[in-house]
Amino acid sequence: MNKKQIFIGLIIVAVLAAFMMRPSVSAETAVNQAANRAVQTSNNVVSVEGRIIPQRDAALSFMVGGRVAEIIADEGTAVAAGDPILTLETADLQLGVQQAEAGVTTAEAALTAAQAQLALAQAQITTAEIGVRAANAQLDLTKAGARPEEIAAAEQRIAAANSSITQAAGNRDAALYISEAQISSAEANVASETADLRAIQEGYDDIINACFDTPDGQTVCPLYGAVEEATRAQLEVAQLQLSAAQEALDALNAGPTGAQQRAASGGVAIAVANRDLAQAQLELLLAGATDEQIRQSEVGVEQAQLSVEQAGTAVTQAEAAITQAEAGVVQAQAQLAAAQNRLDRMTLTAPFDGTVISIAVDEGEIASTGAPVVILADMSSWLMETTDLTELSVADLDIGDTAVIQLDAIDNEEISGTITEIAVISILTRGDVTYAVTVELAPNSLPLRWGMTTFMDVE
Repeated sequence: MNKKQIFIGLIIVAVLAAFMMRPSVSAETAVNQAANRAVQTSNNVVSVEGRIIPQRDAALSFMVGGRVAEIIADEGTAVAAGDPILTLETADLQLGVQQAEAGVTTAEAALTAAQAQLALAQAQITTAEIGVRAANAQLDLTKAGARPEEIAAAEQRIAAANSSITQAAGNRDAALYISEAQISSAEANVASETADLRAIQEGYDDIINACFDTPDGQTVCPLYGAVEEATRAQLEVAQLQLSAAQEALDALNAGPTGAQQRAASGGVAIAVANRDLAQAQLELLLAGATDEQIRQSEVGVEQAQLSVEQAGTAVTQAEAAITQAEAGVVQAQAQLAAAQNRLDRMTLTAPFDGTVISIAVDEGEIASTGAPVVILADMSSWLMETTDLTELSVADLDIGDTAVIQLDAIDNEEISGTITEIAVISILTRGDVTYAVTVELAPNSLPLRWGMTTFMDVE
């Protein structure tokens, strides 16, 4: 005799007892009441009916709606946490990510330029401070007059300054030299971008030329819509890339800009200025100082100090530009993260290791926002769930109690289990106040299936 037969027999006994003791209640009513209650036997055993459920299960849905592009994991496929199951069409979102990546590149380039400007301004401060020290030294020399060792030192400074001029001139020439290899590389890049643009343009022309007139005078363009829009976007990007490549080639052919030439020649100018300063110092030492020369030296000190102040202002402005550029990078990165997040949400992934039980959509169908499209279950272990434990018996159970489980579909087999959860809030089941109980089943080799009917005894 299986558990279900025992359970039915206990119900019949309860019905007869109720019928005998309460003649005002019909036999049918008594049967219904007994069938909806857990039975507590005379030997302190609580018996309830339940069903087999997996360790975990979830109904998965998309946060955004769209057309299903691909079913990656079919029904019955085992997946790991994070594995993709379904994807929606993402052509527009992928283009958005590419544009956001380009925005980040542009913002980072602006930041690099601002940092370079700050480095230049800081170098100008250093140069200006050197100028102040030189002007003060010149003033001291002018007032003090010349000594033999000072004259010798001035002559050595001139020789050192001449060497610096030679070195700075070499550095300038190296910085302004544009090699044939650079121009050839730029020309090859232009040719490549031109070929890419031509190929995309031909594809776009094919889309436009695919239009035809029907006998009733209407014009039909079968490739208009998503295909034409995506191709047009690719064409615009290719045109921008070709323009950038051509601008880079033109810049190389045009040679260094005026700003580049001035920057490269700056070192030579500084070296020449240092040599001229050394020569002037020597001449002053040899000639002796007049009141007018002393005044000129004092003016030189004042001008050098003004240069320091101006360079400090330039540093402040450059630091403000860096702050603005850094904010631009942060904003561009945030836009990229948002675009990538929108793209990621077009892929439905498994939240835990499990098996795809069912898929409610096919490729090409529309998946609505929030509508469950995939049922995922972790069937590595099984639970039993019951909701017909009445308030008359729930007080007799505790977390950790051992239960004996029998299945309606499998005769003469028992599974041990442990109560892991007892609901603290009741639900109303067919007029009775009941509490849900979850039992973790011990490992076994029985062919269990989701939803199988079970009977549980707990002493």
